[in-house]
Amino acid sequence: MIRAVFFDFGGVLTETCWDLNTMTELIQKACIEHGIHLPDSFADLFNSTMYEKWLKVLRTQIEERLEDILWEIFEKIGINDRTVLDKAIDYILDAPFCIIRKETPDVLRELKSMGLKIGIISNSPIAFHRRVLSRNGLLDFFDDIVIYCVVNYRKPNLKIFKIALKRLDVKPSEAIFIGDSLSVDIVGAKKAGLVAVLMKYGDPAFTEEDAAAIINDPAEPDYVIESLEEVIEIVKTESKRRINM
Repeated sequence: MIRAVFFDFGGVLTETCWDLNTMTELIQKACIEHGIHLPDSFADLFNSTMYEKWLKVLRTQIEERLEDILWEIFEKIGINDRTVLDKAIDYILDAPFCIIRKETPDVLRELKSMGLKIGIISNSPIAFHRRVLSRNGLLDFFDDIVIYCVVNYRKPNLKIFKIALKRLDVKPSEAIFIGDSLSVDIVGAKKAGLVAVLMKYGDPAFTEEDAAAIINDPAEPDYVIESLEEVIEIVKTESKRRINM
């Protein structure tokens, strides 16, 4: 019997997740409020640094917090006021660039009506998930949220999946995971023993080519979906299959 459904966040529960241009604008807003003018090259520096850090994280599987990354950039351009950093991070935590999929509320409501536990397993250098979910009236649907910048493990590392399973008190064979990256989400979920579902039209923070070149650990999803609504039938199918085993 399927007892829990875990979701990736960006590109799965949301249509979009990372928008570096919007993040740049939010950082600029924080700086202007503190009387600081950023150099014209800041946007390029921010984008290139974030890309380099993402590749480093993929290689090392070691956490890089957005707060630390941004402070490193600030130091390079001569900003040493942490109140500016705090304000910029606070604006980014509101994550106006995260747009919830239109079908997400109905799918979560249906899963809850089926008696399922619902969790999030997300790779993110900043924990904006609760603010986004609260803003959209969805936070109460979730039994737990596991984020790599908090637990210090990131997908495809098995430990982040084990943490999520333990918190919801379910076995791997009783859980489904939906993600939008073959090399990160599907590899990790399959190794952890969960039913692995790939969102065909996701929004990963990095290109699949970058991730695959570094992780180099292919895996095939159990299902491929184009809409979250398809998850309901997958739960029913997998639950029935287990009953008949």
